[in-house]
Amino acid sequence: MARKSSFYKARWNRCGLNETRAAEIIGCTVEDVQRFDDEGAPIAERLLLLWDSKHVNHDGWDGFLFSRGILRYKNRRWTPCMLKAIHNEREELDALRREISRLKTWRGLFTFSVYKAVNCVRHHKARRGLKID
Repeated sequence: MARKSSFYKARWNRCGLNETRAAEIIGCTVEDVQRFDDEGAPIAERLLLLWDSKHVNHDGWDGFLFSRGILRYKNRRWTPCMLKAIHNEREELDALRREISRLKTWRGLFTFSVYKAVNCVRHHKARRGLKID
């Protein structure tokens, strides 16, 4: 068996592409890809490696690109800071939902009322200059 070219190694081992998909990406025929596998094609190899560096190759991520530290989908862009902020906001919303569901119980409502009354008394005493317990 003849030794495969670096194009084949980049296509199959690095990018994980079959001949048909590689032909679609490069814009050539399957026969051309087979010839590139045997003879090599530096420009086509670079094109595949460039595509691989930008393509997010996981199920459910079709259409997403990763370029220069930015995740892109159609005309939307996300930076790492934006994704972290979205995650933090989501956690905060989940905490608020849990708090609201807790307050909807009698025990939660009673506990909230007691804390509110204690804070009102403390605030009132502090404004009058009285000693707080």
